[in-house]
Amino acid sequence: MNLFKYWVVFSIILISCNTDLKPEEAALQTCECMKLSKDTSELGIQAFTDCNNKTKEMMAPYREDPKWMSDWKESLMEILKDCMTE
Repeated sequence: MNLFKYWVVFSIILISCNTDLKPEEAALQTCECMKLSKDTSELGIQAFTDCNNKTKEMMAPYREDPKWMSDWKESLMEILKDCMTE
C-alpha cells in the first residue's frame, strides 16, 4: 500500500509540473509499476494494472518517435537494477 501512495504522489507531481514527458520520467514511472508488480494481493494487482495503464497512456504520444523510445529504453536500463532492489 505504501508503494501505491508513493506512485499516486509521483503521478500528481509528474502531471502537474510537466507538459512534455521526458524519457527519464517515463522510465521512472515504468520502474514504479515494476515495483508494484511484486505485490500479488488483489489490491497490488489493481495498483499495478492502474499504474501500467497510466504509463501506457502517458507514453502513447511518443510511441512512434524512435529517438524518444530509444532514450526511454536507455533510461530504463540505467535504473532497472536499482529499481528492482528497492
